[in-house]
Amino acid sequence: MNKISLTFPVIALVLSSCAAPYNDWAMEHGAPPVEDGNTILNIRSVQTRSFNTLETTRLVAAGTQAMQDLGFTIVEASSEMGVLVGEKSRDATESDQVAGQIALVILFAALGSSYNPVWDEEQKIFATLVVQPTGEQGTSEMRISIDRRIWNNQKVLWKTEVILDPEVYKEFFDKIGQAAFLEAHQI
Repeated sequence: MNKISLTFPVIALVLSSCAAPYNDWAMEHGAPPVEDGNTILNIRSVQTRSFNTLETTRLVAAGTQAMQDLGFTIVEASSEMGVLVGEKSRDATESDQVAGQIALVILFAALGSSYNPVWDEEQKIFATLVVQPTGEQGTSEMRISIDRRIWNNQKVLWKTEVILDPEVYKEFFDKIGQAAFLEAHQI
């Protein structure tokens, strides 16, 4: 009986000591990337714009036009909920990367070994747009997040990244401004 009553506290102590490192790891690796001084607030400000002239459904319509102008195919849309998702596929092959991998194949072959070359081949770029009223009459906030997923020449998804380039978002919001103007004036 003594061994059993001692076993449970020891197990609890061992398990609780494991929790902190794993929580620290999750907090460290689960956090969004902070590069070049970007903070979550900076990233959100690049991805977000406020509009005070259109209702949610019209902003989603303007978002649809802007995404299509930028080559996206709309895969999910809900004007009532203010959500829009678009995607586009692009070739991700880079000649320098392929040349480097071929050089490694030749080097390994000369050493009497084999090497399985891997390079980027295909990418899909996803844009997720959310529109929601801000609480002020006639004002809505639009946020778009753009990310890409890259598959290698062996058809394995091996890279994902959030696009953080402010110029990409500026181009999108410029298109939104044009589309919103056309939508507002029903042109």
